[in-house]
Amino acid sequence: MKPKISTGVLIFKNKKLLLIKHVNPKTSYTWWVPPGGGIKGAESIFEAALREVWEETGTKVELDRIVYLRQLIYREQEQNVLTIYLLAKNLKGSFTLDNIKCHGMDEHYIKEIKFFDKKEIQKINVFPKELRTILWDDYTENFPNIKFLGVELDQG
Repeated sequence: MKPKISTGVLIFKNKKLLLIKHVNPKTSYTWWVPPGGGIKGAESIFEAALREVWEETGTKVELDRIVYLRQLIYREQEQNVLTIYLLAKNLKGSFTLDNIKCHGMDEHYIKEIKFFDKKEIQKINVFPKELRTILWDDYTENFPNIKFLGVELDQG
């Protein structure tokens, strides 16, 4: 298994969390995640997070701090992924999916950008699953400390 470092960015507006809809073009399996992705080359986690937000949403943010860590054993891709979730502030720009063109597989998977409140997020397939639960208490408390969300095995 290859180790991989990835970022996820938590962007809130009006007590709603921004998520990106992914649809597998082969199976139609659908899921929602915060914007983010793998670190490239010599990028820092912060540079990668800012790049991924821009590619996946067309917007720019300022990054506040790290709030969550999560490990995913992704057997299908033979990867052991550590995702570092960062809290964002000062969202600027207009949403567009145009920036994902020519950036690998994302343009085939990413279909929509949408904000969800605590009630709405319960009705969708979201990763990590803690976005349905502890995230909202942590948000209310201004994310008092960094939390490890655990190790998850893919469904492969």
